[in-house]
Amino acid sequence: MLPELNGRGVLPVGLHPCSEAELTERFGRGSPEREVEINELRQFIDWCRRTGVRRLLIDGSIVTAKVDPIDVDVLILPKRGVTVAELPPKSEDLVWPFLQVQVAVDENDFDVWARVDFAIDHRGVPKGAVEIKL
Repeated sequence: MLPELNGRGVLPVGLHPCSEAELTERFGRGSPEREVEINELRQFIDWCRRTGVRRLLIDGSIVTAKVDPIDVDVLILPKRGVTVAELPPKSEDLVWPFLQVQVAVDENDFDVWARVDFAIDHRGVPKGAVEIKL
């Protein structure tokens, strides 16, 4: 279960596991922007499952209290043996225009992204992120 947002409207520090259903229930309502972005994210989650992505981290204003979120930051760890070249072709940018996707090369790289880049906001203040249970 996801924790409550803190006084700054963000998740407390840490990686917070949740299901796709919980993510949708918690962050997919309240504005047309949220509905569009969560639907796009759900399509991406489905793609992740079909392609064997091992880990999926969600960040950005979609997982905050902002009524009109502007972005969905995503970090994926592909299944072993898959190269970056095999991941979404450039045409996928047209399918998922709200997603900013980063690809970790291994577990260590994923953990660094999660602990450093996805663990602070644009002002350098610590915050949490969501890890989707695939």
